[in-house]
Amino acid sequence: MGSGQMLITIGAIVLLGSIILTTNRGINGSRNILLYSNIGLESVSLATSTIEEAESKSFDETTILQNDTAVSELTAPSSLGQESGDMDDFDDWNGPNHTGLTQTYNLSTGIYKVLSKVCYVNVGNLQGTSATRTWHKRIDVWVWNTVDTTDKVYMSAIYSYWYFR
Repeated sequence: MGSGQMLITIGAIVLLGSIILTTNRGINGSRNILLYSNIGLESVSLATSTIEEAESKSFDETTILQNDTAVSELTAPSSLGQESGDMDDFDDWNGPNHTGLTQTYNLSTGIYKVLSKVCYVNVGNLQGTSATRTWHKRIDVWVWNTVDTTDKVYMSAIYSYWYFR
């Protein structure tokens, strides 16, 4: 084998090595993108599920048994949260100590934390909170993965009480 053939062989090995390295980098990059996409999808799914579960419950503790309720009979804003550990009305997702309800889920891409808070809102300012009772409550939900703590998913929804006679 001559020196020319040796140089061509060495060049081919270098070219093959660079192609393999580039391919491996692309595969690793795709795996990271896929992982973070799954984390995002699972976070959004958990936030949506939390909101839907809360909205499937009664508006307030007083509206469970009676439909014709006065706004003054609703739960006080300072008392929004779980009454006795049961999850039977919307504001129970404000947590047992009125600091928010934190739940933990162990899914395929890691451990997720879900924090939800409930407050009264006025129709004129749905982003703010109301210090008085109204017919509208907002749930705010934050979801984050313990693997990727830099990204948090935030969702909110307004739940209103309507009673038709």
